[in-house]
Amino acid sequence: MGGILGYNLYSKERIYKHETLMSYYFQPNRKIIKKWVPYTLSSGEIVQRNIETSEIRYYKKRSILASHNASLKRTVILMNMLLNMNDFDWFATLTFDKQKIDRTNETAVFDCYVKYINNLKKQFPTFAYMTFPERHEDGCFHLHMLITGLTPKQMGLVNSGKVCCHWAKKKNKYGILEGLGYCSKEYFEKTKHLHELKETDGEPIYNATSFAYGFTTVSRICSRERCNSYVKKYVEKALGSTEKFKKRFYYSANLNVPDVVKTLIGTDFEQPLNFKYDFIDAVDNSSYIEHAKGQPYISDYNVLQIKIDNSLKKNLDKGLIPLDIDLSEIFKNQTSMFD
Repeated sequence: MGGILGYNLYSKERIYKHETLMSYYFQPNRKIIKKWVPYTLSSGEIVQRNIETSEIRYYKKRSILASHNASLKRTVILMNMLLNMNDFDWFATLTFDKQKIDRTNETAVFDCYVKYINNLKKQFPTFAYMTFPERHEDGCFHLHMLITGLTPKQMGLVNSGKVCCHWAKKKNKYGILEGLGYCSKEYFEKTKHLHELKETDGEPIYNATSFAYGFTTVSRICSRERCNSYVKKYVEKALGSTEKFKKRFYYSANLNVPDVVKTLIGTDFEQPLNFKYDFIDAVDNSSYIEHAKGQPYISDYNVLQIKIDNSLKKNLDKGLIPLDIDLSEIFKNQTSMFD
């Protein structure tokens, strides 16, 4: 492919409902052919293999950690993108019945999950979801889901008689109090005057009869922001890649995603610029940076990111520059025409 002549500067816009995430980054203007590629040994261990000499070398611990961190970062970006673009109605937890399947067996759990999801998708094309697998300390798998596109009747919801209650606790097998997040309606009514209520407190908890493999709790999502913050913790302690659950979370193909626009800004830079000092000189429309929300983010990989309101960006694209002045200061000493 020839040698590398230089670098090209690109911008990528991810257009969300109310704001646009803009990224500026450099890419080589020649494709780099990698000499070392991942290779799986007969033992199942993943190593590196030289495509020219077939030499094998093992990954260094530092490389494995860097790869893991990069993978987690991509997962978080994807998760945030989907959460920002979609409004979910229900939060559900699926717990498998040990009398029906071995809930410590990921193959059995995964197969039941796939059957359940496919059945709902076949019956109700509007069904959309995000699923977060979790394995408890006892080895049992649980699945947490964000759901939209289904009515209570379609999910087969029945009132469990319990309600959401953030102060409800019980002792675990070690004798330590831990939060349940729910209680009987009677207990809630007796104790609610003792606590500062959250938005979800008192919301009914349902069971989904459509899930035939165990037990469920389903509650309506009252606060999108609180729910999104809650589910993000599952990614931090997610399973990662296992034999069956190869992803930290799963999602349906019919979820909304942002429009993405990639634009070439400049070509043939000898080397990536230092964004902190030289970047604005290389960008035609630096007004985006000037009017961005918060401070620009500069990563270790020389990628600059900014957020900007969509309405403001449209005005900037039309050449309308916002006036950073307080009009009240101009008119406060003026006499009203009606005085």
